[in-house]
Amino acid sequence: MQTDKERLGQHYNRYQRINTEEYNKNEYTSNDFKNVFSNDFNKQLSVLQEPDIKYEKRDNYLIVSSADRDTTTYPSSSNFVIQLHQEYRNITSVELIQAIVPDKNDVTAEPYLLLKVNEFENTMESNNKQIYNSFAILQVCKPTIPDSFLQIDKRIFENVTLNYRTPRASLSKITVQITDSEGDIFDFGGSGTTGKANQCLFVFKITTSDSNRTIINNRNLY
Repeated sequence: MQTDKERLGQHYNRYQRINTEEYNKNEYTSNDFKNVFSNDFNKQLSVLQEPDIKYEKRDNYLIVSSADRDTTTYPSSSNFVIQLHQEYRNITSVELIQAIVPDKNDVTAEPYLLLKVNEFENTMESNNKQIYNSFAILQVCKPTIPDSFLQIDKRIFENVTLNYRTPRASLSKITVQITDSEGDIFDFGGSGTTGKANQCLFVFKITTSDSNRTIINNRNLY
């Protein structure tokens, strides 16, 4: 009876034999046997478990001007959306630093204005629905020059800060509404134009938490 080697002939030894003793002894780089079974090399670290990740706070100052709006879609300088050039991530807090509005249409006769930003949560508690649904109260100072511009009187209302318990993932646009005390959009005039006499400007401080890594080990992501 023929053996497999006799029956198959040259096809029987079609694979080249390897001297496994020499291969393992030299520990060729294609198989890193030492590290494969090393506890240090095989640590399973998620992003949260990575010990070398450190977070540092960074303050970013965002200037939002109604002059940058799309006047076709948003003709009013007190009701508009601005797409940001930079997307902010891991936001821990947002603070209103300053606001400048035109001295138009008897705005100084208003007890106060309300700033509503759809992307930001409410910061104030009140039985008044309009205040409760607003980001900040804008109490304007008396103008130094009539029919010019008004800033916020910080002696009455300090900077408004929204602190996130869980950082906000991202912010890529700002939706701004300026209303009177009854919740109606205040008209500064100049509808559909970007003339400086009718524009509003807001300064926000956006604090983000940015990762600052040194050396990162091999890790699995969950």
